[in-house]
Amino acid sequence: MPTNTFLTNDIVTYEALDVLENTDAALIHINSEYSNDFEFGGAVLGQTLSIRKPPRYIGRLGQAAVIEAITETLVPLTLSYQRGVDTQVSSQNLTLDIDNYRKRVLEPQIVRLSNLIDQDVCNLAQGLNNAVGTPGTTPTTLSTYLAAKVKLDNMACPTNDRFAVLSPDADATLMDNLKGLFHAGKALSDQYNSGSMTKSGTIGLDWYMDQNVYQHVVGTLGGTPTTNGVPAEGASSVLLQSFTGTLNAGDVISFVSTSTPVNGINPQNFSSTGQPMQFVVTATVSDSGGAVTVPIAPAIYASGNLKNVTNLPATSTAVYVFSVAAASFATISAKSSPQNLVVQKDFGTLAMVDMPLPGGTDKAYRAASRKSGKSIRVIRDYVATSDQWIQRLDVLYGVAVLRQELGCRVCG
Repeated sequence: MPTNTFLTNDIVTYEALDVLENTDAALIHINSEYSNDFEFGGAVLGQTLSIRKPPRYIGRLGQAAVIEAITETLVPLTLSYQRGVDTQVSSQNLTLDIDNYRKRVLEPQIVRLSNLIDQDVCNLAQGLNNAVGTPGTTPTTLSTYLAAKVKLDNMACPTNDRFAVLSPDADATLMDNLKGLFHAGKALSDQYNSGSMTKSGTIGLDWYMDQNVYQHVVGTLGGTPTTNGVPAEGASSVLLQSFTGTLNAGDVISFVSTSTPVNGINPQNFSSTGQPMQFVVTATVSDSGGAVTVPIAPAIYASGNLKNVTNLPATSTAVYVFSVAAASFATISAKSSPQNLVVQKDFGTLAMVDMPLPGGTDKAYRAASRKSGKSIRVIRDYVATSDQWIQRLDVLYGVAVLRQELGCRVCG
């Protein structure tokens, strides 16, 4: 009669990594190539890596050389999160076969851990400046997501590795409203059987449902805000006047004028997109009707190789929030809104690094996948008085928005 053997910690660790690699949509599909750039086995909480974004060039016409500066911009990626799940495991549990142990003990731990990581990835939506849809209103048609696709196209976003991440409500609503449209047989069958847009490939996107979609609350909006003066070239803040209330970090503003349009610029051909450029508010600000300085991203440029707007906003240019004019602020003020995502995988990154292995414990193992960029550490120690094994699972990672132009929020 076969007997179960005592599960070793290396088996548990690699099983944990396997579960982690295959849970949660945003966690799986985001760029993770910078995990290996941190020091192997020696990364610590708070360590920062500066990631270079590709430089941009204007180009020339004619034979005469026009020397352009190589302007590199840097994005800081900080190991901000050490998350874990800790349990007491009995000797009896450790004599289970690996399938039973994985199902009864390990999977619930890793599912919770991966959900925490996935939330941090989904929260990157707060740093994206492109947005479509209306806060507080779930999109009901494909046209809203097509508008997000247009945003990416206008920003010269690569067409490969694009995907959409939808809240459960947005996924179900869209699925119901598309049920009568013609679609390739197998894809339609998959949608019907799953009750979801998942992996349908519609409009050039892979679709995923994720319960961890970031929930944004719009600031309490009031007044009739306009620009107070002209911002400097390369400014990362703008001065507003006649605004009352609060702009929350993550709110999206634009400057709308027919005489001096502040439209976006395609970063490859430097032509106008024909749509007002959007900027994300990077820190919460409040005012009661005077002048308030609002920090924004990206920085605003109307000339040079970093040009992203057709014109700097003139004095007294109207300020819209989520493309809504001041006269209609009441329709979105303080509304809570899921921020569904239409993105290319390089819009942001998750760097999960190898943690050091301590001595003086019963077992300490680390498992890492260079392909997926995932790494997990499992430490086990014995408590003789209770015949229990303390088992802790740890991950250390950072998340960051790499290229705002490769992502768009779809307000729900």
